[in-house]
Amino acid sequence: MRRGEAGSALLVTVAVSALVSALAGALAATVMIEEAVEAHHRRGVQALYAADGLLASVAADLADASDWRAVLDGPGSPGFRGPVSVTLPDGSVVDAEAETRALPPGRQPSDDTRWRLFAWGWLGDLVGVPDRAPRLYLVAWLRGDPADPGADPPADADGRLVVRAAAFGPFRVMRMVEATLVRHGAAVQVVAWNIVR
Repeated sequence: MRRGEAGSALLVTVAVSALVSALAGALAATVMIEEAVEAHHRRGVQALYAADGLLASVAADLADASDWRAVLDGPGSPGFRGPVSVTLPDGSVVDAEAETRALPPGRQPSDDTRWRLFAWGWLGDLVGVPDRAPRLYLVAWLRGDPADPGADPPADADGRLVVRAAAFGPFRVMRMVEATLVRHGAAVQVVAWNIVR
Protein backbone atom coordinates (compact mmCIF):
# COMPACT_ATOMS: atom_id res chain seq x y z
CA MET A 1 0.00 0.00 0.00
CA ARG A 2 1.36 3.37 -0.88
CA ARG A 3 1.57 6.21 1.54
CA GLY A 4 -1.18 8.37 -0.13
CA GLU A 5 -3.62 5.47 -0.26
CA ALA A 6 -3.49 4.92 3.53
CA GLY A 7 -4.46 8.55 4.17
CA SER A 8 -7.41 8.43 1.80
CA ALA A 9 -8.69 5.20 3.39
CA LEU A 10 -8.62 6.93 6.78
CA LEU A 11 -10.60 9.87 5.38
CA VAL A 12 -13.21 7.56 3.86
CA THR A 13 -13.51 5.68 7.18
CA VAL A 14 -13.95 8.90 9.15
CA ALA A 15 -16.53 10.22 6.63
CA VAL A 16 -18.53 6.97 6.74
CA SER A 17 -18.41 6.97 10.57
CA ALA A 18 -19.67 10.57 10.67
CA LEU A 19 -22.45 9.74 8.22
CA VAL A 20 -23.58 6.69 10.24
CA SER A 21 -23.47 8.76 13.46
CA ALA A 22 -25.60 11.49 11.86
CA LEU A 23 -28.11 8.92 10.62
CA ALA A 24 -28.27 7.30 14.06
CA GLY A 25 -28.87 10.71 15.68
CA ALA A 26 -31.61 11.54 13.19
CA LEU A 27 -33.23 8.16 13.76
CA ALA A 28 -33.14 8.65 17.54
CA ALA A 29 -34.71 12.11 17.22
CA THR A 30 -37.41 10.74 14.90
CA VAL A 31 -38.23 7.93 17.34
CA MET A 32 -38.49 10.40 20.24
CA ILE A 33 -40.81 12.68 18.23
CA GLU A 34 -42.95 9.72 17.16
CA GLU A 35 -43.26 8.57 20.78
CA ALA A 36 -44.32 12.05 21.88
CA VAL A 37 -46.92 12.27 19.09
CA GLU A 38 -48.24 8.81 19.95
CA ALA A 39 -48.50 9.69 23.65
CA HIS A 40 -50.40 12.89 22.87
CA HIS A 41 -52.73 10.99 20.53
CA ARG A 42 -53.34 8.32 23.21
CA ARG A 43 -54.18 11.00 25.79
CA GLY A 44 -56.54 12.62 23.27
CA VAL A 45 -58.36 9.34 22.63
CA GLN A 46 -58.66 8.72 26.38
CA ALA A 47 -60.05 12.23 26.81
CA LEU A 48 -62.58 11.73 24.00
CA TYR A 49 -63.84 8.48 25.54
CA ALA A 50 -63.95 10.10 28.99
CA ALA A 51 -65.99 13.06 27.69
CA ASP A 52 -68.37 10.69 25.93
CA GLY A 53 -68.68 8.63 29.12
CA LEU A 54 -69.58 11.74 31.09
CA LEU A 55 -72.17 12.63 28.45
CA ALA A 56 -73.71 9.16 28.88
CA SER A 57 -73.72 9.60 32.66
CA VAL A 58 -75.46 12.98 32.35
CA ALA A 59 -78.04 11.45 29.98
CA ALA A 60 -78.73 8.78 32.60
CA ASP A 61 -79.14 11.47 35.30
CA LEU A 62 -81.53 13.34 33.02
CA ALA A 63 -83.55 10.19 32.38
CA ASP A 64 -84.08 9.95 36.15
CA ALA A 65 -85.13 13.61 36.44
CA SER A 66 -88.88 14.14 36.23
CA ASP A 67 -88.71 17.83 35.29
CA TRP A 68 -85.98 19.18 33.02
CA ARG A 69 -87.01 22.76 33.80
CA ALA A 70 -85.96 22.17 37.38
CA VAL A 71 -82.69 20.66 36.14
CA LEU A 72 -81.95 23.76 34.04
CA ASP A 73 -82.70 26.05 36.97
CA GLY A 74 -81.12 23.83 39.61
CA PRO A 75 -77.61 23.56 41.02
CA GLY A 76 -76.41 20.68 38.83
CA SER A 77 -75.92 16.97 39.14
CA PRO A 78 -76.38 15.65 42.65
CA GLY A 79 -74.15 12.66 41.93
CA PHE A 80 -71.02 14.01 40.26
CA ARG A 81 -69.44 17.07 41.78
CA GLY A 82 -65.80 17.45 42.54
CA PRO A 83 -63.61 20.48 43.03
CA VAL A 84 -64.51 23.40 40.73
CA SER A 85 -60.86 24.26 40.11
CA VAL A 86 -58.09 21.65 39.82
CA THR A 87 -54.41 21.42 39.02
CA LEU A 88 -53.56 18.77 36.42
CA PRO A 89 -50.42 16.60 36.66
CA ASP A 90 -48.49 18.96 34.33
CA GLY A 91 -49.21 21.95 36.60
CA SER A 92 -51.90 23.56 34.44
CA VAL A 93 -55.10 24.69 36.12
CA VAL A 94 -58.65 23.99 34.93
CA ASP A 95 -61.48 26.05 36.42
CA ALA A 96 -64.96 24.76 35.55
CA GLU A 97 -66.59 28.14 36.13
CA ALA A 98 -64.06 29.92 33.88
CA GLU A 99 -64.58 27.25 31.20
CA THR A 100 -68.34 27.87 31.46
CA ARG A 101 -67.86 31.60 30.86
CA ALA A 102 -65.62 30.79 27.86
CA LEU A 103 -68.27 28.70 26.08
CA PRO A 104 -69.85 30.40 23.09
CA PRO A 105 -73.39 31.65 23.63
CA GLY A 106 -76.36 30.12 21.87
CA ARG A 107 -77.83 31.40 18.64
CA GLN A 108 -80.29 33.56 20.55
CA PRO A 109 -78.99 36.44 22.66
CA SER A 110 -81.44 35.67 25.45
CA ASP A 111 -80.41 34.14 28.75
CA ASP A 112 -82.46 31.05 27.86
CA THR A 113 -79.74 29.35 25.85
CA ARG A 114 -76.89 30.10 28.22
CA TRP A 115 -74.74 27.12 29.24
CA ARG A 116 -75.19 25.97 32.84
CA LEU A 117 -72.58 24.00 34.72
CA PHE A 118 -74.12 20.61 35.56
CA ALA A 119 -71.45 18.02 36.52
CA TRP A 120 -67.72 18.20 37.17
CA GLY A 121 -64.93 16.18 38.77
CA TRP A 122 -62.16 13.66 38.17
CA LEU A 123 -62.66 10.71 35.82
CA GLY A 124 -61.62 8.28 38.57
CA ASP A 125 -64.42 9.53 40.81
CA LEU A 126 -66.97 9.10 38.03
CA VAL A 127 -65.99 5.50 37.29
CA GLY A 128 -65.30 4.56 40.92
CA VAL A 129 -61.56 3.85 40.67
CA PRO A 130 -59.88 7.11 41.69
CA ASP A 131 -56.38 5.63 41.92
CA ARG A 132 -56.35 3.71 38.63
CA ALA A 133 -58.03 6.00 36.08
CA PRO A 134 -56.08 8.53 33.97
CA ARG A 135 -55.92 11.98 35.58
CA LEU A 136 -58.60 13.62 33.46
CA TYR A 137 -60.89 16.37 34.74
CA LEU A 138 -64.44 16.22 33.38
CA VAL A 139 -67.02 18.99 33.03
CA ALA A 140 -70.58 18.87 31.65
CA TRP A 141 -72.93 21.71 30.77
CA LEU A 142 -76.62 21.92 29.87
CA ARG A 143 -78.77 24.40 28.02
CA GLY A 144 -82.16 24.54 26.38
CA ASP A 145 -82.13 23.65 22.72
CA PRO A 146 -81.64 26.90 20.75
CA ALA A 147 -82.80 25.15 17.56
CA ASP A 148 -86.14 24.38 19.17
CA PRO A 149 -88.66 26.02 16.80
CA GLY A 150 -90.88 28.50 18.58
CA ALA A 151 -90.36 27.10 22.06
CA ASP A 152 -89.07 28.82 25.13
CA PRO A 153 -85.89 26.82 25.91
CA PRO A 154 -86.10 27.05 29.69
CA ALA A 155 -89.75 26.09 29.57
CA ASP A 156 -88.61 22.99 27.71
CA ALA A 157 -92.07 22.28 26.35
CA ASP A 158 -90.83 19.70 23.87
CA GLY A 159 -88.36 17.94 26.18
CA ARG A 160 -85.13 18.88 24.33
CA LEU A 161 -81.82 19.71 25.98
CA VAL A 162 -78.29 20.15 24.69
CA VAL A 163 -75.52 18.56 26.75
CA ARG A 164 -71.84 19.39 26.25
CA ALA A 165 -69.15 17.34 28.01
CA ALA A 166 -65.41 17.96 28.06
CA ALA A 167 -62.37 16.12 29.38
CA PHE A 168 -59.21 18.07 30.25
CA GLY A 169 -55.84 16.36 30.54
CA PRO A 170 -52.21 17.30 30.95
CA PHE A 171 -50.24 18.97 28.16
CA ARG A 172 -53.29 20.88 26.85
CA VAL A 173 -55.26 17.77 25.96
CA MET A 174 -58.95 18.61 25.74
CA ARG A 175 -61.77 16.83 23.97
CA MET A 176 -65.39 17.97 23.92
CA VAL A 177 -68.57 16.27 22.71
CA GLU A 178 -72.12 17.56 22.43
CA ALA A 179 -75.49 15.85 22.17
CA THR A 180 -79.08 16.94 21.82
CA LEU A 181 -81.36 14.87 24.02
CA VAL A 182 -85.11 14.42 23.66
CA ARG A 183 -87.43 13.05 26.30
CA HIS A 184 -90.07 10.54 25.23
CA GLY A 185 -92.02 9.75 28.38
CA ALA A 186 -89.50 8.21 30.78
CA ALA A 187 -86.95 7.48 28.04
CA VAL A 188 -84.22 9.82 26.82
CA GLN A 189 -83.02 9.61 23.24
CA VAL A 190 -79.89 11.12 21.69
CA VAL A 191 -81.02 12.77 18.45
CA ALA A 192 -77.73 14.48 17.58
CA TRP A 193 -74.15 13.86 18.67
CA ASN A 194 -70.92 15.45 17.53
CA ILE A 195 -67.32 16.09 18.49
CA VAL A 196 -66.90 19.78 19.24
CA ARG A 197 -63.14 19.72 19.74
